Amino acid sequence: MNEKYMIPSVDQAGRLLHLLSRVQHRNKTFGEICELLQIPRTTCLRLLRTLAAHGLVHYDERTHRYNLGPYLVVLGARAAESLDYIQAARSAVTEVARETGLTTVAAQRIRKDRLTYVVKEDSMSNVHVTVSLGQQFPIDRGSFGKCFCAYMDDEELRDVAAGRYSPAFLSELAEIRRRGYATSVQEQVKGINGVAAPVFDPGGRVLLAIACIGVADQLPPEKMKECGERLRDAAMRVTREIGGYPPESEELAEKAGRS
Repeated sequence: MNEKYMIPSVDQAGRLLHLLSRVQHRNKTFGEICELLQIPRTTCLRLLRTLAAHGLVHYDERTHRYNLGPYLVVLGARAAESLDYIQAARSAVTEVARETGLTTVAAQRIRKDRLTYVVKEDSMSNVHVTVSLGQQFPIDRGSFGKCFCAYMDDEELRDVAAGRYSPAFLSELAEIRRRGYATSVQEQVKGINGVAAPVFDPGGRVLLAIACIGVADQLPPEKMKECGERLRDAAMRVTREIGGYPPESEELAEKAGRS
């Protein structure tokens, strides 16, 4: 997105909502919000009061803390209903979670270097990984992040994954493109493994990554191939359902569109 067309006050409001949506930043005081966002106090107060008037932010008069507002529940539900790919991903996530017994998620890019969970289905096992919708993480980490990195051009990859850019990382990304899924062994959190496969949009770009996450005993390396192939198949079904295609199929898709 070209930042020269962004309206500063709207950008600040968006950053404020993003901040409050993160688990570690729920229930923040006015002073904490100003400090975290580096916004002048007067501007921040006006933003908070405007968002509160629209039900997008809630102020607790007892604790003097701010949180996300109730109308965001309505907006979230309407967005999920209107986005076909979310509905398709939810169906696939539910199916994979039932088949594997693992917590299954769909992650989407929200900024150039950040991903967030947009769909989740927790495992029913007594011991399992629990995630929160809206939880954010770097785009170059985990199995889901590597699904996005694997299909970036070199310039973009250097920009968002400078700390990991190396011959070994490039080789791993090439292997992800070859087999259609990515793996992560205790890469983000000790004792937690993950496997993910990309969903492509109608432009041949990665739209989502569908992933299974489990404690190491539930998802050992020897189980990752089977899980990865299952995720790859599910992700490709979603890709076809939303009219997408992998980048290498772009020429065929263009021919099909002209016929």
